[in-house]
Amino acid sequence: MAVVVALPGIAQAEDAEKEPTGDETTVTESTTPEHQITEVLSTLPVLGSGLNVTITRDDEGAIASVGLDPADGATIVKEKDHKVVFLLSDGDTEVVVKARGGLVQTKVKADATADVTGPGSWSADVFGNGAVTIPYTVSFDGNTPTITIGEVVGPEGVTAEVREPKTRTSDDGDKSSYKIKVKLTSGDDTAKVSFVAKTRVNDEGEVKVSLAVTVSSRDHSKWDDDDDNRRGDKRDGDDDDDDDDDDRRGDHKGDGDNDGDDNDGGDNDGDDDDGGNGDGN
Repeated sequence: MAVVVALPGIAQAEDAEKEPTGDETTVTESTTPEHQITEVLSTLPVLGSGLNVTITRDDEGAIASVGLDPADGATIVKEKDHKVVFLLSDGDTEVVVKARGGLVQTKVKADATADVTGPGSWSADVFGNGAVTIPYTVSFDGNTPTITIGEVVGPEGVTAEVREPKTRTSDDGDKSSYKIKVKLTSGDDTAKVSFVAKTRVNDEGEVKVSLAVTVSSRDHSKWDDDDDNRRGDKRDGDDDDDDDDDDRRGDHKGDGDNDGDDNDGGDNDGDDDDGGNGDGN
């Protein structure tokens, strides 16, 4: 990406231009619908208040800009064509934005459940006929998360189906996850928005929390009726074990982001939010 701007008034960063080499390959998304989601507004329940994250993509699907509001004290700590990582003012909480092909994800990672608790919302023009807005609320019972979906609002002709949530808790209680999906339909086109909250307790007894909101506008014509098989989740980048993130193969093919920077399933670092045993394929 040429320029990433965090609004209002925080760091601006410009990538150095990269000369193509003979070893570079181009990855195409043959299953992406004609309409590409060019802007996503995600309001995250972060640090006791709402954080508005606006993601804008260019014609090639790369991240053109990311705006944070409020942005006081936030800094960009990583910047690539398909990924931007912000460190918030508390010095611990991170916001990770990723976009590749038919997937756009906003994710927050924190060190306490209280830092990812409360109401949020997600909005985008998914089908090119007007914005769809999905409100939600994140809560915790101890370290066990719950996500409640509110009334979905969209343009005429767009329907929303809230799927049954999937929950997981490890035998020893040190890992817990809650995942719920909203299937959107407009004529013959479908998309889905997935909400995933996870907690884990590391070896030092510290709680790590993540919340990821991911839209997938790929071709979902091969969905099963319940949309809950692992093969279907892998196909659209929505596997439980990789934080709704790009899989290991996708990161190798896409931006080469296997450098262990954000502890998620899209990086080959062995330390994702599932404790490092669920990366990719």
